[in-house]
Amino acid sequence: MFVNLSRQFLRISVIAMLCQSIYAADGVVLIDQRAAASGKVTVADTPGFPVTISESGSYRLSGNLRVPDAATTAIEITVDNVTLDLGGFSIIGPNTCTPNPVQCTFSGAAGIGVKAIGPVGVASPDNVRVQNGTVRGMGGHGVRMLGNGTVVERVHSVSNGGPGIVVGEGSVIDSIVSLNASGAALVGTIVRGCIATNNVFGILVRPGGVAIVNVAAFNAAGGISVNQATAANNTANNNGDYGIDGACPGVLVGNTAHNNGTINIKTNGQCTLANNNP
Repeated sequence: MFVNLSRQFLRISVIAMLCQSIYAADGVVLIDQRAAASGKVTVADTPGFPVTISESGSYRLSGNLRVPDAATTAIEITVDNVTLDLGGFSIIGPNTCTPNPVQCTFSGAAGIGVKAIGPVGVASPDNVRVQNGTVRGMGGHGVRMLGNGTVVERVHSVSNGGPGIVVGEGSVIDSIVSLNASGAALVGTIVRGCIATNNVFGILVRPGGVAIVNVAAFNAAGGISVNQATAANNTANNNGDYGIDGACPGVLVGNTAHNNGTINIKTNGQCTLANNNP
């Protein structure tokens, strides 16, 4: 009987440990390298990468995730209303990039750090938030999420073969993009408090959007581009071509741009300009 009780206790202990490895005390689903290898983070998740998040809810990294090659995506989100907290950890690929101009071991490969894109003809997941960590060394994009209401906050996307952070009708806040090898390194509708350095292009704001209090420097081509949008209190210095480019109609107010390759601030029509330097 003692043996049976001991075995039962052991089974209960193992189950408890497994539960602790999957769920945090607050009910958030935890993801680490072991969970990625095992699968079943959600019902649709199979062993290995990508980790597929197919159920709405909150998820958090509990350790770094390392993908094996530049063609592999780390996390794919296929459903609306997901929060992914990187928890201060990193999603890490094998890519290495160097500046001036940016050159990477892999450029334009298929692997994405965090992906939330619908298949052809299907809307991308809405209301997806990624926050608090680093995505580096991916073969393609660091973060690519094209649904409405997407948010990327406090994410450092560095040394990727494609753009660093791209969202659709959404926001990028207090984030850093550097050493990303193709396209605009940071794309969003609202871009606030971000830094873009040593990329090909720096920051692109979608039509009707706002760029406020951002810094773009030492990008090979342009610093900040706003397309029929508002740019306020940004700084763009030492970019290879232009500092700030406004596609009119739009508003450029209180921006600073110096020492850019061809022109500091340019527009292509009747934009509203005030208190820019120069």
